[in-house]
Amino acid sequence: MSVGGDHWIHPVLQWLLQSGQNDASAVANAAPAAEIQTLISSLAPAELEAVLGVLEAQDDSLLSTPGFKLLAQWIASRTLELSRSPSHENGNAIDAELLATLYRRLESLDQSESAAHTMQTLAGQLDPASLETLAELLIEAPPQRWQLAGLGLSPLWRANTDQLEEFFEQLRDCELEPSCFCVVMDLANYAVREARLDEHPWRNRSEQLKRMLESILGQLRKLEREPQAFGNSVTAVQQILGDSLAMTVSLCDALGLIGDRSASRVLGEALELSHRRIQTEAAGALAALGDERGKQRLIQLAADPVSRMRAVHYARELEMTDALEASLQTPQALAESELAAWLAAREQFALPPTEMELIDTRIQYWPGYDEPQECFLFRYSYHLPDRHLSNVGMVGPLTKSFTADLANLPVDDIYAAFAGWQAEHEEIYEVPAHQFNSAQRREAERLSLWLEDQQFEDIDSIALTFFLGEFALLCHARQDERQLGVITDGQELLSYPISEHPASLSPEIILCIFRGRKLLRTFNP
Repeated sequence: MSVGGDHWIHPVLQWLLQSGQNDASAVANAAPAAEIQTLISSLAPAELEAVLGVLEAQDDSLLSTPGFKLLAQWIASRTLELSRSPSHENGNAIDAELLATLYRRLESLDQSESAAHTMQTLAGQLDPASLETLAELLIEAPPQRWQLAGLGLSPLWRANTDQLEEFFEQLRDCELEPSCFCVVMDLANYAVREARLDEHPWRNRSEQLKRMLESILGQLRKLEREPQAFGNSVTAVQQILGDSLAMTVSLCDALGLIGDRSASRVLGEALELSHRRIQTEAAGALAALGDERGKQRLIQLAADPVSRMRAVHYARELEMTDALEASLQTPQALAESELAAWLAAREQFALPPTEMELIDTRIQYWPGYDEPQECFLFRYSYHLPDRHLSNVGMVGPLTKSFTADLANLPVDDIYAAFAGWQAEHEEIYEVPAHQFNSAQRREAERLSLWLEDQQFEDIDSIALTFFLGEFALLCHARQDERQLGVITDGQELLSYPISEHPASLSPEIILCIFRGRKLLRTFNP
C-alpha cells in the first residue's frame, strides 16, 4: 500500500466498509488494520488532509463504523507526532474548517469518541486558526461528557505561553457547558501552576466561580442526603456525582490559585462535605489562601490512605511537609495511597479497601521505560457484610488490579501479568481461531499435537498469539480431570486451572502472564 497519488486512499475506504461488518475487537485485530495504521503514521499533513477530505464526503454509515474510530485515533496520533517535530511550522496544518465540519457530523451521528479524536487532531496543531476554531466548537458544539472533552483538549497541556494566551483569549467572557468547563479550568490551573501563564485566565471571574461552587456544593449536600432524588439507578447517581466532583475539584483549585481570600467561606463549606477528594481539594485551596483550617485538614487527610497522595502533594507545593509525619511521605506510603485511591474510584469498588499489606517491592526494568522503575505489590481486602474479597494490586509503571484473583500466583508471575497486560507493540497481537488462515491453522494443529504429547486432552483453540515474531497457541484443554487455560510456543508451556467463577484466572490473564514473563526476562536478564 504505497503513498503516491490518491490511489492509496481506496484501500482505506475498502477497509472501512468491511469494518462495518465486524465488531470493534475483530476490526482492530484484523491484519489490514496494522497496514492501515502504518500507512497513516507515514503521511504528511497534506496527505492527512486528503484522507479527511475524502472521508468527509462519504455517507454517514461509513463514519459510524468501528474502523473509522480507529482511523480517527491514528490520524490524531500522527498529527501530534508531526506537531512535536522540530520542522513543524504553524502553516503546515490540516484545514481547521475541514476538521470542524467532520467533528460536527460525528457529533450529530452520536460518534462521540471519533468526534473527540477529531477535536484532538484540531487541538494538536496549535496554530492560530486551529485554536480559534477549537474555541468555537467548545462554545457551539461541546462534547457531552467531560472525559471526551479531556481527550479532545489533551494536546493543549503541552502548549506554550503564546498558544495558551491565544486559546484563552478566544474564550474570554464565554459561557461553557459543564462538560467542557472543568477541563478548560483544569488546563488553566495547570498552566498557572507550571508558570506558563502569569495569572489565572479566570481571575476577573472569581465571583462567578464562587457562585458556581456554592451551587454545586448545595447539589452535593442533597445528593448525600437523598441520592434517590437524582435517579433510580446507581449508574445515574454515580454519573451525577462524578460530574459534580470534577467541577468541584476544578473550582477549588482555581480559587486557591487566583488567591481571592473572600473564597474562604465557600471553600470552608466544601471542607464539611464527607467526600474525601473534595475535602482534600478544599483544604489545599484554603491552605494556599493562608487559612489555618486548610493546613490542619491536610495534616489529617495525609493519614488516610485514600487522600494521602494528594494531601502530601499539596503540602509539598505549600512547603509545609515538616508538619506531616515522615512515615506518610515514603515511596511505600504514597504507593499504598495511589492503589487505595484507584480502588476507591467509582469505576472500581467505589470504596476504599478495609486492609492493605505490602507483599513485594523491587526496582526493575519495565517495558516502555528507559530507566528502572520502582514497583510495589499490595494485598488488599474488603470485609463486606455479605462476603470477603481479597486480591493483589500493583503500583509503579501502572496502577491496577484485575478481577481475576492473583493472590496465589508466584510474585514473578504477578508482575508478569501486569507487564503483559500493559505491553503495546505492533508485533504483539493475537488472531482468534475463527479467523485463522490456512498457514495459521497448520501452526495451531502442530502445537495442538505437541500438547497432546504432553498429556493434554480436549484441546480447543482460542487464538494464535504473536509476540515479536514468535507465535504461541492459546487454548482450553483438560488434564487430570481439570479444566485449564493453556498457552505454549512448543517450548515454553504455561497452564492454570480456570472456571466460571468471576475471580478465576482466564485465558486472557494467562496470555498476559506468558507475554509478561518473556518481556521481564528480556528487560531484566
